[in-house]
Amino acid sequence: MAHFTDDELLAYADERLPSDSCAVIEQSLRLNSSLGERLATLLLQRDQGNFSVGELWRQHRLSCPPRAVWAAYVDSRLGDGLSKYLQFHLEIIGCRVCLANLEDLKRRDPLTEAERRTRKIFQSSAGNLSQLDGNN
Repeated sequence: MAHFTDDELLAYADERLPSDSCAVIEQSLRLNSSLGERLATLLLQRDQGNFSVGELWRQHRLSCPPRAVWAAYVDSRLGDGLSKYLQFHLEIIGCRVCLANLEDLKRRDPLTEAERRTRKIFQSSAGNLSQLDGNN
């Protein structure tokens, strides 16, 4: 049976681990009721205010870049340094929240909201202009 640190169990509870690590802990929790009790105790202690600076940092995801930075990353508008940090954040840290954010941004319509409005106005105006042109 695998041994997990308190930090690993809390990271599992907060969904801060890569999927494969979560699967291992999930399986262990199903097979070992004392591990589940240990996790419940850790969560209770944490909820009672036993926070460290590191725990607050992780819980509030202070190292996670905002969505606008991920959008710039998808659009290749970032310098090398920040791009390397974002790759590190995804590949080494394994942040599932940022990975989900990145995947969502990759699936988005490449047009910005302003570009969509401009196109819509132009298309509606084009119809009106063609009617005017036909009447002259």
